[in-house]
Amino acid sequence: MLQREEAISPWRNSPVSGVPPSELVLVTDFDGTLADIVPDPEKSAALPEALEALSHLVRLLADVIVLSSRTLEQLEKLVPISGVRLIGDSGRAIPRHAQRETLDRFNADVAVVLERIPGAWLEVKQSSSAIHFRKTDLGGEEMLGLIKPLLEGRRLVADLGRKVIEVHAPNAGKGTALSALIPAEDPAGVVCFGDDENDRSMFDYVSSLEIPHMCVGVNSPEAPKGLFDRCDLVVSGPEEAAALLKEIVEWAESDV
Repeated sequence: MLQREEAISPWRNSPVSGVPPSELVLVTDFDGTLADIVPDPEKSAALPEALEALSHLVRLLADVIVLSSRTLEQLEKLVPISGVRLIGDSGRAIPRHAQRETLDRFNADVAVVLERIPGAWLEVKQSSSAIHFRKTDLGGEEMLGLIKPLLEGRRLVADLGRKVIEVHAPNAGKGTALSALIPAEDPAGVVCFGDDENDRSMFDYVSSLEIPHMCVGVNSPEAPKGLFDRCDLVVSGPEEAAALLKEIVEWAESDV
C-alpha cells in the first residue's frame, strides 16, 4: 500500500494507467471522499475541485459512478453533473415486504431509544436506516451497544461508521452492488475511492478483480482499523482525493 506523499506519481505508475480511458470505470463514495465530513449532513458539499474533475471524467471515461449511502434525491443535489451515474443507499435493492416490515419495526423501537439521547437522530431510507450521533458525546461502541439489543431476532445487521450506524439486511452493500454492475459493464479497468466501513466491501470486491484495478482509501482519524488493507493507495482526506482525480483527468486528456 502506498501513501500518496511517498509516491511521485501513484496513478501513472499503476497498472490501471495502461487501460484506455474510454474503457475505465471510476466509482467513488461521497461523504468523506468527495466532501469533508460535517456535523450536519444537510450542510455537506463536495469540494469544487472534486466536482470539476468529475465533470471532465464523465466525458473521458467509460463510466463515472457515485456510490453512496446517501439517498438518490440527496445525491442529485450534491452531484449536479449530467452523465454521472448516481447510486444511493449503497446500491441496496428495494427490500422485500417482510424485510421492510422488519426494518419498520426496528425504526419504531430505535426511535424510542434515540429520544433519550440529545443530538442523535434516525434517518429512514428506502432500504436501510442510519443512526447519526456526531452531535452526541457517545462513542461508537457505546452507541452500538444501545442498538444491538434491538437487532435480536431480526434479520438485520448494524455497521458502525464515522459517527453513524447503518442498519440493513445482511449481505447488502456496495460490494454486492458492484458485483452485479461491473460484469455487465465489462470494463478494461476499475478504480474506486472510499473512506468508511461501508466502503470495505467495495475494496474487497474491486481488489479481487482480474482486470487492472486500483483501490484508493481516503484516510481520516476516524477510519476503522484495517479498512485500507486491500487498498493500493491511501490519500489524506478529500483534498488529496480531489488532487488524484485531477491527475486522472490529465492522464485521460493526454490520451485523447
